[in-house]
Amino acid sequence: MLKTLEYSIVHFFEHILEIHMEPVEELKGEFYGSSISVVERNNREYNFYLFFSTEFLHLVSTILIGEEDFQEDDRCDLAKECANQIVGYAKKLLNDAKGSDDEYKLGIPEYLGRINNPNIILDQSLTYGFKDYCFRIGYCQ
Repeated sequence: MLKTLEYSIVHFFEHILEIHMEPVEELKGEFYGSSISVVERNNREYNFYLFFSTEFLHLVSTILIGEEDFQEDDRCDLAKECANQIVGYAKKLLNDAKGSDDEYKLGIPEYLGRINNPNIILDQSLTYGFKDYCFRIGYCQ
């Protein structure tokens, strides 16, 4: 699962947004979170959590829609859309590997709001940075 997630992150950030991300060790500061689930046909559920620094969401917004006037509603929408894009693409890759379109189903993204130093316990996670911007994604079953 983690390798598929890694490839999906590279696809979204490097291929679509053209941002080269580097692995980093830790997150500091204030973040905006979103979550989304993927459910296997056998009903095993993976809950994904994504955390974006304010600056990171602003950068993504500027690239995608050129929006300079970045408000709270925009952070909500963008955090959910990033979850949909990243985890949705991972779900597609997992289905392709199984040769089926319905082995994995994607849930509806939820906005978690503003979070200081995310401390949700994750089974596995990946943390990336670009300049001073940070992003973490992880999941638990």
